[in-house]
Amino acid sequence: MNNFLKQIDKISHVAGLISSWFILLQMLVVVLIVIERYFFSRGDDWAYELSWMFFSLVMLFSFAFTLTEKGHVRVDIIFDQFSPRIKGIIDSLCYLALFIIAFLIVWFGIDFAREAWRIRECSWHTTVGAPVYYIKSMIPLSFGFLGLQSLVELIRSITNVVKGEQK
Repeated sequence: MNNFLKQIDKISHVAGLISSWFILLQMLVVVLIVIERYFFSRGDDWAYELSWMFFSLVMLFSFAFTLTEKGHVRVDIIFDQFSPRIKGIIDSLCYLALFIIAFLIVWFGIDFAREAWRIRECSWHTTVGAPVYYIKSMIPLSFGFLGLQSLVELIRSITNVVKGEQK
C-alpha cells in the first residue's frame, strides 16, 4: 500500500514539473507580447490565446503537486489548537470532500471535453479562433490527478487517526 501511495506522489510531482515548464513557456509568450506591443506597436491574437492556454495548464497541473507539498492555504492559528486526533479527523473530512469534488469534475469534465472534441471547439475571444478542445481535455485529466492525490492524503490521514500519530 505504501508503494502505491508513493507512486501517486510521483505522478503528482510529474504534474508539478509539467506545470513549471508551462510557467516558463508562458513567460516567454508574455515577453514576446510586450516586445510586439511596445517596440512594433502591434499585438498578435495568437500570443494572447497561447498565453491564457499556458496559464490554464499551469493552474490545472499544479493542483495535485501543491496538495502533495501541503501548499494549500490552511488556517493554522485555529488548526493548531486541536489535538492530533482531531486534526487527523478534520484532514480526513477535507480530503474526502476534495476527492468527491475532484471525482465530480472528472465525471462531468469528460463529457465537457468530449463535446469540445466533437465540435472541434475554438476560442471566440480573438479572430485567431485557436482550438480549445486540447485544453478542455486537460480538465478531467488534471482533476483526476488531484483526486488520486486527495485519496492518498485521505488514506494517510485515516492511518494517522487510527494509529494516533501526528503528521
